[in-house]
Amino acid sequence: MVAAELTMKICDKIAAREPFAVYILLPMWMEGIPDAAATQGLLYWQRVTIEAMYQKVHEALQSRMANSPDHGLKVSDYLNFYCLGTRETSEGSQATGVPTTEDEKLLAKTRRHQIYIHSKMMIVDDEVCLIGTANINQRSLDGCRDSEIMMTSWQPDHLASEKSIAHGDIHAYRLHIWASITDQMNDAYRDPSSPECVKLVNSIADSNFKKYMGEETVDMTSHLLPFPLEFYDGELRPRRGLHGGHLPDTDADAMGKKSYILPEMFLT
Repeated sequence: MVAAELTMKICDKIAAREPFAVYILLPMWMEGIPDAAATQGLLYWQRVTIEAMYQKVHEALQSRMANSPDHGLKVSDYLNFYCLGTRETSEGSQATGVPTTEDEKLLAKTRRHQIYIHSKMMIVDDEVCLIGTANINQRSLDGCRDSEIMMTSWQPDHLASEKSIAHGDIHAYRLHIWASITDQMNDAYRDPSSPECVKLVNSIADSNFKKYMGEETVDMTSHLLPFPLEFYDGELRPRRGLHGGHLPDTDADAMGKKSYILPEMFLT
């Protein structure tokens, strides 16, 4: 329901012609061998969720543009998914030993890998910060399966209003996180719902993706990347720039594949 609630809030803001942005950071792929059946099954259901969110936002935008003077609006103006990755030259590497397996040899050549995101955190309007152990899946949120814990932080003296987000310690915390993963501090970060901020963050991610996938190996200090899937022409597809629609340096389908062996409850 978390994904549904976020999507509904975006659609409400679109209808009200109000600026609003949701930034979602996920692992490039979850723990496990990326082309294994279990991982592909997880990627499939994750893709189905992302696609449903994008489609609802797309429909809301189409309705708004058909009934207002607003034109040229894109889903990425309101909703974006990202991941983290890095790349290092041999001179900047701390690797030891000689590659022996085929995977090690490939990684030694491309010198890139994802930075795995294990955090479970949500920051809302820089007013509330939730940090815990629960993943956004049925297993964690069911209430009678896995045991989870969560901490919620907020400051009564620093609350969001109709005209502004909060500007307390949570605001500073988010700015610190954004500066850490983008390797820069920019005044546009102070207003994350603004079109200027959304465009800046997406441009940083796109620039990093070109470095990450490029022929030339470079030392990356900015690690924000666009998620391997993108929504264009009304459809969710593997991101342009991926080779054969596969996750970088793997034979794994970025879209995932539905498992006909593992039950759905194991993968959601």
